[in-house]
Amino acid sequence: MGYILAADIGGTKLATALFKNDGTVVKTNESLSEKKDEELLFQCLVNSFRSLCINEGVNFDDINGIAVGIPGIVDAEKGIAVFQNNLPWRDFPLVERLESEFPQSKIMMDNDVYMATWGEYTTRGFSSETMVYMTLSTGISCCLIHQGLFLRGSGMAGEIGFSLTGTSDTSLETLVSGPALELKGRKQFNNPELSLKEMMVGYYQGNVHIARIINEAVTALAKEVYQILVFTDPHCIVLGGGVFNHHPTLIEAVRKEVGQYLHHPLLKGKEERIEASIYKGEAGIRGAASRVINIK
Repeated sequence: MGYILAADIGGTKLATALFKNDGTVVKTNESLSEKKDEELLFQCLVNSFRSLCINEGVNFDDINGIAVGIPGIVDAEKGIAVFQNNLPWRDFPLVERLESEFPQSKIMMDNDVYMATWGEYTTRGFSSETMVYMTLSTGISCCLIHQGLFLRGSGMAGEIGFSLTGTSDTSLETLVSGPALELKGRKQFNNPELSLKEMMVGYYQGNVHIARIINEAVTALAKEVYQILVFTDPHCIVLGGGVFNHHPTLIEAVRKEVGQYLHHPLLKGKEERIEASIYKGEAGIRGAASRVINIK
């Protein structure tokens, strides 16, 4: 029996999982991410992998593949973590370092959004279709797959957080990301401890002040999704990430508003291509496992 190790490393948590070669989950593990020391972060990753194997009685020689998804800018071909805003890695040779720990395994890494996109793409049975995955959490980003291949551009394709939403000083990320919404709520209610979770409770209860903040974000998101729809005409747009995953009402709100923009007969009904994530919070780690399974 062969096994696969996968990891989804974020600025807050480090999630790892042990899979069978057929994609079946054996065991998952989650711990806090190390934010200051690059070597400590690497050791946390290796220790988590080893712990999974030891606890499940799996020999390291039976690990056929390892895949790691991380945020920020990566050189997937060379296996280098180039720049991660919320992690300490800078030009860190992640694949090379993992190869020294697991020399018998094929190893790959990529941006975490790309990993999640692959997971959503393959679980829908897509192979030649065009799909866009948009993630909204601490930040906002997207990824496009066309005919089974990623659109990477020169390295930063999909960084829609930099999109302008009015003035040159207001980006999509500063308007709709989780921290941005919390900041607006804290200013509105003069409460430095107010969380997005608490704000969403107020939103569902009909608080008009919170609704104004959330509705502004929905409009900005809907306009971005509209632009993606008319520019790429994908078969599917998946809305994922922590905010969308925990609040599917926002997905429906975005879908409804996008529908109001689609006046032309050729565009009618395309809002139905907007879908929720299937894997939710597990999209990154399941996509990573799927990626390494498909390495030739």
